[in-house]
Amino acid sequence: RKTSFRAPFVFSHKSLSLFFLLCPPCVQFEDTAMNRAVFLALLVSNVDAFVQRPIIRVPLPVLKISTGDDRSERESLDISKTTYSSTIKSPKDAYIALAEKGASNAKMMKRKILHQSILGGAYVGFGGLLSLCIAGNIGGIGAQNPGLVKMAFAALFPVNLLLILTTGGQLFTGNSCSVAAAKYEGLVEWRELGRSWAVSIVGNVIGCGLFALASFYVGLLTGGTADLCTSTALNKCRATFGQTLVKAILCNWMVSLAVFLGGASNDLAGKLIGVWFPISTFVAIGLEHSVANLFILPAALMLKVPLTIGDVLLRNIIPVLLGNAIAGAFVVAGSYSYQFGRLGEKSRKEFIARLESYEARKKEEKRRSKAVNGERADDPSQRELVQTS
Repeated sequence: RKTSFRAPFVFSHKSLSLFFLLCPPCVQFEDTAMNRAVFLALLVSNVDAFVQRPIIRVPLPVLKISTGDDRSERESLDISKTTYSSTIKSPKDAYIALAEKGASNAKMMKRKILHQSILGGAYVGFGGLLSLCIAGNIGGIGAQNPGLVKMAFAALFPVNLLLILTTGGQLFTGNSCSVAAAKYEGLVEWRELGRSWAVSIVGNVIGCGLFALASFYVGLLTGGTADLCTSTALNKCRATFGQTLVKAILCNWMVSLAVFLGGASNDLAGKLIGVWFPISTFVAIGLEHSVANLFILPAALMLKVPLTIGDVLLRNIIPVLLGNAIAGAFVVAGSYSYQFGRLGEKSRKEFIARLESYEARKKEEKRRSKAVNGERADDPSQRELVQTS
């Protein structure tokens, strides 16, 4: 029946009709007279919606810059000022939140930075041990399918960053991005940046080392877990300095984006998704994360792997720390400061000026077009030509 409330539900009825018509080949429904009557009624009640409803042409919205305070999905050329929804921040707001988080981390007292960094290192240890225990004990199927071992490791490891982001823990890899962003925006001093990086490294070393020691002491590093730990440590110390440096840059690019996406989301489910995929990406590829290595390499040394402390430091820890710092401070923080922050302030002003000039030119062309059409309508010869056409 046609009522004043019918129009908003037309799309839903059409979808239901198509669903019930197309589902029988793949979904088993009870074949009853009632079900057949429902299918037929849904189809018949929407015939006019399928074939008789006229097409309504809605004019496109005017292209303009959103102020960001209307919580809308307004069309805009400047994505930094578009707010998408209440559950996720715009790219610019996400960057600002990242810089503010970095300032908050850097301005803590040293003992609090150390405390949060120790906890962060322990959480990385939890994620690493979980991945080693599961991926290292898959058995024969893992030997025949190496990708399965990588997939298991990559799927489980991101739990550590989720714990860190939701509890306020600190890692050097995350601080290399967030505190650098705070420095670009003038929220911290060089002294605060250096203190944050140094104390977070020390705390991560303590947290990861103690967790590796606890895992070894209670006998968790045995069997397939120990085998995967030692083989992973050996592979991490075989590459050249330059190769390890580049792998570390690529790794913290993903980790910093995971921190960026986690801060962009306003709910726990969004943070989980935002964190999971970038972390799984770098783990599955086999890139170098300094804090994760601070757990795996000490654990491998306790298992008597044929490596020395010098090998661990020179072939892995030092180039990985440098690469992670470069990625966080320049590749991610520097890039988005140029796009949304102080580093790119001049470019954004130039863009807004060009956008305003473009809109003014289009308005002028539209006004001239209307004026020309009006003159033709007033001309008798043009009017007769239009009538003849």
